[in-house]
Amino acid sequence: MYKPRLYSLTLIAALTAGGLIASAQNYSREVKLAGITRIISNDAVPEGFDPVSASDAQLEEYGFPHRPDPNDAKVYSNWLRAVSVTRVRGEWVNTGRYHLPNQHKGASVANAVDNISDEASGNWSGFAIEGGKPFKQVEGRWAVPSVNNQFGIGGNGYMSEWVGIDGDCNCNDLMQDGTAQQWTGGSAQYYGWVEYYPEPEVEVPSFPIAPGDVIQAYTEAIEKSGVVYASFYMANYNTQKAVSGTLEIPSGSKFSGLSAEWIVERTEVNGSFTNPLPFYAYAYMDDAVAWRGSIKSSPSGPINFSKEANQNICMTSGVKCKASTNISTVSELGADTMLFTWDHYD
Repeated sequence: MYKPRLYSLTLIAALTAGGLIASAQNYSREVKLAGITRIISNDAVPEGFDPVSASDAQLEEYGFPHRPDPNDAKVYSNWLRAVSVTRVRGEWVNTGRYHLPNQHKGASVANAVDNISDEASGNWSGFAIEGGKPFKQVEGRWAVPSVNNQFGIGGNGYMSEWVGIDGDCNCNDLMQDGTAQQWTGGSAQYYGWVEYYPEPEVEVPSFPIAPGDVIQAYTEAIEKSGVVYASFYMANYNTQKAVSGTLEIPSGSKFSGLSAEWIVERTEVNGSFTNPLPFYAYAYMDDAVAWRGSIKSSPSGPINFSKEANQNICMTSGVKCKASTNISTVSELGADTMLFTWDHYD
């Protein structure tokens, strides 16, 4: 755990030699990975580094999520808990799988009694906020759901739970980080991943997860030397480990920031996202908030997912959200909390 407000001789020497930003080169590295434009693995921080008193530039350089206003007690305490676990060195693997944008199946249907519209999707269930000023950062916390083939799944099934920016808008980019829960070869597998679509998922084997582990995940859009990056930070409260990295925006893509999402998804594998969704019973997402702002500046916020007009997205084999065809659905439990429910195999 980092020692708050305690700076070591090592850090003082680094400051004297030319500043924290320059010294950060010792704590991160570029990773070459086929099929991925660029990965920066934020492997460590200086001994005694204090996220609480660090500047915004220092937090960004060392791969920490933006620090919220301490007066927002809940969001700030969640952030403080997340940045207080031990950083692990990143390992990165291109799996060839994809977490696609929302595969819309019909027009949204407005709900007259609240600010929610119902939307049918072939691959997503969850909530999304659209419109307004661009989103800069999104976060969420969940317990890794356990998956199995309780009702005789036919073949392999792939499920993911994640937070992201873009993907539910007229955009050609989507930045996300989350966990994968899949049933293949007669057993379940679990892992953490990051992705900057349209490039594929990047698994992080050095960040192990297991069913029941509580994950806090952040996705943030940042800019360095005129280039857009997706900055990811995931903390596992059961193992007390965290991993951090940034992905450069894929060639031909443009960051939009037009939507923020909290999603359970059928992962695309071998060109198809219509594989069976493995049985997960229930999953939740807490601390589901987003920030708006420029990629060149600190974000403003936070905004609870339920605060603004949003999309309630059901995963369905039909063209509308309907009990007989729904595969996975979501419901609001509180201002920043949602519950996902597995419905049936399609």
